[in-house]
Amino acid sequence: MGGRVLVVEDHPMSLELVTELLQEEGNQVLAATSGEAGLRLAAVEGPDLILMDLQLPGMTGYEAIRRLKANPATAAIPVLALTGSAMRGDDLKVREAGADGYLTKPLDARAFRETLRRILAGGASG
Repeated sequence: MGGRVLVVEDHPMSLELVTELLQEEGNQVLAATSGEAGLRLAAVEGPDLILMDLQLPGMTGYEAIRRLKANPATAAIPVLALTGSAMRGDDLKVREAGADGYLTKPLDARAFRETLRRILAGGASG
């Protein structure tokens, strides 16, 4: 059961890995390399899920998530934050920005797939 997943990630190797994992699960992948581009794609494409890197050039992932959740056209789309630096308190900061959860990089492929399946299958009931 594949979905349409928008990946907002500026690091080429991370983007490639995430794309590969998503495609292996039968998902269609949309990609953006900045928060601004991610916001535009999300509004136009209406993906089933957004994976948002927090360390982006220009607008941070936190700001992009806040804007996604403030926009009625994108507010209902689940957002998972991707971070390479999970520090104490990051979970709270991510949730305060409006994200539905977060994953740490480097990604654990099994945990990533489980989280992905749960969110894409859960929809409104998740």
